[in-house]
Amino acid sequence: MIIQILLASTLILRGGDKIAIDEPPRIEKGVVIFRSAGALYSLPAMEVDEEATRLEAERAARPQDRIKKLRVSPEERQRLIAELEKNHSGVRVERPIPPLPPEPLPPAPRPAPQDEWQWRNRARAHEEAVRQAKEEVQLLEERIGKLRGEIHSFFSLGYKAHQFTYQSTQLEYALAQLPRAELEVTRAERAWAQFREDARKQGILPGWLR
Repeated sequence: MIIQILLASTLILRGGDKIAIDEPPRIEKGVVIFRSAGALYSLPAMEVDEEATRLEAERAARPQDRIKKLRVSPEERQRLIAELEKNHSGVRVERPIPPLPPEPLPPAPRPAPQDEWQWRNRARAHEEAVRQAKEEVQLLEERIGKLRGEIHSFFSLGYKAHQFTYQSTQLEYALAQLPRAELEVTRAERAWAQFREDARKQGILPGWLR
């Protein structure tokens, strides 16, 4: 049944991942071979969610905007023709003038340097930066674990390494990104610690940093 989705521009895997492909893939001995961002990949055909991929292909093929014909009564048509003839003769056709857009609101005044809420907002920004950096590391670790599990399953089913190059390549990418993500956690925590130290030196109350 994979032959039905060969015209799709996106492959959807059973795990939910979406892969944008450059051209229709081909099937050889139960293995899907495709190009994504110019690189050649392969993965077991059983990993492709055929129904989801087919629906995605049908959705992409549907035109987003349809041109609708203007239907008017004979009387309305005669009126429009008469207005057009007047306009060609130099007679101005009055049209309602759309209201002007409202004037933009003036920018909110900036808080004073020692304002409590300014310190609170800056503290929350540092905390959020640390939280997001840790979440990025967690996502990478989860993806690495997932890819390793898939590769182990493929080996158990008798597939060779060249038959699932997509998972292998994605695992290499994730492993390469992990040190950088861990470094971002260290930098975010260092910036947060430095901010609290600067606040202490300026006599800022600890409650302002929560």
